[in-house]
Amino acid sequence: MSSTIGVVLMVAVTVILAAAVGTFALGLAEESTKETPSASVEVKWGTVGSDDTVDITIVGGDSVKSRFVTVVHQDGTELWADGTTTDVSPYGGKTWSGDEIQSGDTLGLQEDSSDIFQSDDTVKVIWNNGQKSQVLGSGTLN
Repeated sequence: MSSTIGVVLMVAVTVILAAAVGTFALGLAEESTKETPSASVEVKWGTVGSDDTVDITIVGGDSVKSRFVTVVHQDGTELWADGTTTDVSPYGGKTWSGDEIQSGDTLGLQEDSSDIFQSDDTVKVIWNNGQKSQVLGSGTLN
């Protein structure tokens, strides 16, 4: 009788382990097959006083998690990442705040003391979740 209980317990443990491993493996497979988002981006160059500005608007496509989005100048300078600006300041109340960035949302960036924005410069909006990366859009300042 004792050997029957041992066999039943071994089968039960094996089934539970197989279920746990299967769930984990399927979860990883699902995560790796998620598509990168697709969004259309419009970039406009302007001025406020004597400072150059750039407005970046999501004009269509998928909503994206803001923590995965970075705005980068062609020289590699990160202008905006995870809600924080560097080498520029937000202006005009135009900011990407909250968890999601969606169609119609505009980020306004204004030069600080640096003269970072020049004619024909390129600004890119990049989505990167740590596993996959995609340029959502870019624009040339002119």
